[in-house]
Amino acid sequence: MDAFGGRKFHGSFINEDFKTKSPDSCETNRTDDNAILQYINNNVIGKDKLFNGAFGDRRVLYCDYTASGRSLKFIEDYISENVLPHYGNTHTSTSITSLQTSMFRQESRDLIRQTVNAQEHDAVIFTSNGCTGAVHKLLHALNLKAPPIVFVSPYEHHSNLLPWKEIGSKIVWSRESENGSIDLEHIETLLKSLSMEKERPILGCFAAASNVTGHLVDVDSISHLFHKYNGFVFFDYATAGPYVEINMNPSSNTKSNVYKDAIFISPHKFVGGPQTPGILVAKKNLFANPIPSRGGGGSVFFVTESSHRYLKDIEMREEGGTPAIIESIRAGLVFQLKDTVGIKNIAARDQQLIKLAERSWSSTQNLVVLGNKNTIHANGNNKLPIFSFLIKHKDSQRFLHHNYVSVLLNDLFGIQSRGGCACAGPYAQQLLGMDEDVALQIESLLLEDQRLDRHHLRRHREHSDKEILRPGFTRLNLPYFFTDEEIEFVIEAVKMIADKGWKLLPQYLFDPETGEWKHKDHKVFKDRKWLGSIKYTEEGMTYSKSSYSAYNKTYKELLKEADSLFEKAHKMNCKCGDQTVLFGEEGERFRWFLLPCEAQDYLNGIKPLSSTGYTPKFYPGQPVKQSVPGINRKFEDINRHYCTCMPYRENISVRVPLPRESPPLTNGTMDANDIQITHNLGPGEQSSNNKNDPPEIAREEELSEEMEEKLTINGHLEASSTDDGETCTLLCKPVPKRTLNLTTDDSSNSPTEENKDNSLRFHNPPKDIFKPAVEGIEDFQMIEDGDRVLICLSGGKDSLSMLHIIRQYQFYAKGKNIFFQFGAMTVDPQSAGYDPSPLIGYCKSLGVEYHYEEQDIIGMASNLPVCESICSFCSRMKRGRIYACARREKYNVIALGQHLDDIAESFLMSTFHNGYLRSMKANYKVTEGDLRVVRPLIYVREKNLRAFAEKVRLPVIPENCPACFEAPKERHRMKQLLAHQEVLFPNLFQSLRSALHPLISKSKTGMEKKSFLEEEEKAEPGEEFM
Repeated sequence: MDAFGGRKFHGSFINEDFKTKSPDSCETNRTDDNAILQYINNNVIGKDKLFNGAFGDRRVLYCDYTASGRSLKFIEDYISENVLPHYGNTHTSTSITSLQTSMFRQESRDLIRQTVNAQEHDAVIFTSNGCTGAVHKLLHALNLKAPPIVFVSPYEHHSNLLPWKEIGSKIVWSRESENGSIDLEHIETLLKSLSMEKERPILGCFAAASNVTGHLVDVDSISHLFHKYNGFVFFDYATAGPYVEINMNPSSNTKSNVYKDAIFISPHKFVGGPQTPGILVAKKNLFANPIPSRGGGGSVFFVTESSHRYLKDIEMREEGGTPAIIESIRAGLVFQLKDTVGIKNIAARDQQLIKLAERSWSSTQNLVVLGNKNTIHANGNNKLPIFSFLIKHKDSQRFLHHNYVSVLLNDLFGIQSRGGCACAGPYAQQLLGMDEDVALQIESLLLEDQRLDRHHLRRHREHSDKEILRPGFTRLNLPYFFTDEEIEFVIEAVKMIADKGWKLLPQYLFDPETGEWKHKDHKVFKDRKWLGSIKYTEEGMTYSKSSYSAYNKTYKELLKEADSLFEKAHKMNCKCGDQTVLFGEEGERFRWFLLPCEAQDYLNGIKPLSSTGYTPKFYPGQPVKQSVPGINRKFEDINRHYCTCMPYRENISVRVPLPRESPPLTNGTMDANDIQITHNLGPGEQSSNNKNDPPEIAREEELSEEMEEKLTINGHLEASSTDDGETCTLLCKPVPKRTLNLTTDDSSNSPTEENKDNSLRFHNPPKDIFKPAVEGIEDFQMIEDGDRVLICLSGGKDSLSMLHIIRQYQFYAKGKNIFFQFGAMTVDPQSAGYDPSPLIGYCKSLGVEYHYEEQDIIGMASNLPVCESICSFCSRMKRGRIYACARREKYNVIALGQHLDDIAESFLMSTFHNGYLRSMKANYKVTEGDLRVVRPLIYVREKNLRAFAEKVRLPVIPENCPACFEAPKERHRMKQLLAHQEVLFPNLFQSLRSALHPLISKSKTGMEKKSFLEEEEKAEPGEEFM
């Protein structure tokens, strides 16, 4: 074995008997075939895992192995007991741990080499990120001087398509034959026409199987064609790898040169395969680039100050850095398991499952299985048991949304499937009957508005408000190791949803921005696990565990229960608004799925005119079950506006509000336009010009007495009835807490002279935040002569900015004979993801009187028997600590940092979810009357506060409490909605500020509640109720 610098001497220890084993020898020492399949099935980690679904507890039945496999207990046990105890870094062989680990990893590589029949001219390389990493590594290794001509199959996954497109390759799409297989004659015709091409290499990149339909490719025939015309051919075995023979160098009696130049494998899709790397097996002569794609430790022979030399051994050179050691060992084990089961056994079982499903589904009129079931293949096996399908509503001729079907499979039966395009967009569009023009039109509908601020809006995905229109299908596979009972259950579940699934549509909600569907009474992910819930105590790691009642439902009982739910669906009488208005004329033109409101009408006996958006592709000889209008027909001929059915809808009332002028904004006696910031606040008056990247800006916590929300079981947001904080104080008594007071004798809050750090001083707030802040303070008389103001600091950008604004306003107010003092305080709830303690030093450096209150609020919440909303509980508890601190330290005014964006978002949330016209108040008294709560930033925009915080580099404390950052948050939805509208109407927030003025002017909370209104009606005429 070739060695460079003694790096591979451990290879000599590998058992020679192992090296000489033939590929067939792995199958000769096998136990009973059914026994090994049962053994695999019983050892899947998470098999029969219980979860709380929309219709009660269900067991998980995982049918998404096409996307990713699941771990096996016996493999993980072997790694835990035999591999990890010997773990050491493979970059050395001088210790027993490193030596044993290196031998494990090399043996794993050789297991894979043997399984795929790689020979001495082939390199077996572990890569990152599955097949995607393997494709990119090969692309780098080829070191192409000119963009190649790349043939691809119709089935191609994005991973084997996009890398070639990005380097400017000419993509040649091979076409399907009439029976759905790849048209080899067409490929040969094209290859002949390119036979004289000398400048650009000719490559073939083909998926060995479609991850959409499971169609298998005749890899030997394609290899023969490309080598016949001096091309290279690469195969993506991501989908096919777990089920078919992978042979780099097959022998053939009928064709020559059927070897493969390279193959890409994703072992994570094998059963037992999670946490495995990708694999590239390629001819060594393809590695024209002497520089590895990832240079680093382990890839070099020698390095000096002025030079370095890479290893010549390709496998070592291309695996720079500490590799995924345990992961690559696990990959060898899953290949070994596949060999033990045997390719012939897997293929025989797969064909049995395909016939069983097709025979059962052939009579299901509403089920449209994509692809051709009659594909001809040389070895007699035409496909894998992977099924992508659409379910059609017979009367409307529209389909059920693929994500709804997947959710229904999950909620009713526990079956795990996938909805979407399966990362094979072009093939999916072809199967759905969409041409390029239609695809581009749909893309334009799905694109988000480029004017939106992605970063500060926390946009996790790229989409518009019409993401729900993205075409797709539902996909599942039937694993070869499932029992017959499990297979029959899955098949029957699909049939039942195809026949009756539409009936439950009115019970579900969809999010047009994400395409997600959830049951109306099950919108909260109750079974969610939190890394943040882990605690380390004297007993070690502790965390909460889910508990379920005894579950003994059989598959037959589940089917019977689901059938009963479908039959009772018409009695639910769900309320659905007219959802057709969501899409607009252009969006409605491309809406292809049935809406809940339409399904409700069908349940009520009303039949609105409706039509689907596209027609799945049918092949010659494949029965067309129903005539479906295609997406390419003239849409003017389709009655596409649901509003034409309005006369048939019951109980519809349309109210047109009369135009009303909003009250004009009022200012104080001072004209804020004349404000000029000139006062010197201390050392270093000039603004910071530091160009370093700003710190991460955390979301300002909402600490609002009158705007506290909690999510109930039915998903409605309800207001807290606690306004006085007394309950919170009582709850706090038995809990240990710590108070830290930092006081200063300087009543003017002057910064210390020794402060030289530019970020640790007071800064002049710019006009775009100081001017509206002054307007708000004076409009609502927030700060009066003699007040002591307690600023609530969370460490977020808003509260820190308010600290600087209040300091500047102190100087401004002196000119109007208003003298007040201010201090600051923080409540630390003891959350692992939030540490506000740096504020102690910051406030000390500014010379600000500061109070730091610690209380284990998160711990208290976790010990409550019922806590529907941690945020709600935390807010109440913090409020109690703030009130107590203010009273103890003789403050009469509490300043909170909510801004104009918060006010607008809270108004929408209250209107949408609580049914109240309500928002946060600008200046109000607590129930006891001894404290006032004010919001000096009530006219200030969030984006301006953010810009100020970033420019002067305020020491923002990131708040990463998992309870506060669970997605999707309702406030985040409102922020997105307002951002979209502001793009269209730039003066939106000025209009909202004016419209909300009467609401935020109220001096008392809870005035919109029924009890308050009743008391107001009892008041004497002319008496003002407060």
